[in-house]
Amino acid sequence: MTSSSATVTELTPLACLDAQNEGPRIAVIVLNQPQSLDVLAVLWKKAVLTAVTDGGVNRLFHATEPNPESWVPDVITGDFDSASPQTLQYYKDKGSEVIHTPDQDYTDFTKCLQIVLQRIQDRNIQVDCIVAVGAFGGRLDQVMANINTLYETRSLTSAPVVLLDDTSVACLLSPGKTVLHVKTGVEGEWCGLVPVGGTCQRVTTTGLKWDLSSQPLRFGELISTSNTFDQSASGLVTVETSDPVLWTMGVKMP
Repeated sequence: MTSSSATVTELTPLACLDAQNEGPRIAVIVLNQPQSLDVLAVLWKKAVLTAVTDGGVNRLFHATEPNPESWVPDVITGDFDSASPQTLQYYKDKGSEVIHTPDQDYTDFTKCLQIVLQRIQDRNIQVDCIVAVGAFGGRLDQVMANINTLYETRSLTSAPVVLLDDTSVACLLSPGKTVLHVKTGVEGEWCGLVPVGGTCQRVTTTGLKWDLSSQPLRFGELISTSNTFDQSASGLVTVETSDPVLWTMGVKMP
């Protein structure tokens, strides 16, 4: 899924959806948005830890009917203002650990991620990537909050955190050079680099149809959206950036 040296990080953002590859070892967080059973089925097989945030229990239960007993998460967290009490009790009876997180200074996603990281440490689990599924769609403010959580995770874990649904994926690239592997077979045609957290002073890329050459990215001026891949680049994209930048691309499920 990812590897790094002092100067270069290698990342395969959609390795989590590569059904032909047993790896990587992932932790899955189900968010409170409509869920694709096709996506969940691939993720669940790769998951070494599964968690659900608050109203995500309703989404998970309905997406996996009529066999919800095959999709019991390890952990459920939230302030539980959205979760159906009956569904919450169902999973609790099936063995899910239910943790009340009433702190309103953090989103349900951020609080769940913090607990997932603690459980990974407590259980000495090796995790290559954390995947938050159901990260897009619905309210724009909640989508932006999910992206903000990517920035918060920089101080919490070195493992990549990926936002995912059945049409899009996004992850935060740190300053330095990242080599992106984009030939798993589930990548869509489009991709983009978005300076959500502030100006990126210098971004250089290879492997894109419209590459950047030490150019700044900032809102109100240039941002790289609706880009696509250079088909001669053999499924490799490199991004060198002076500042954190959001990488996003399409998902094309078989």
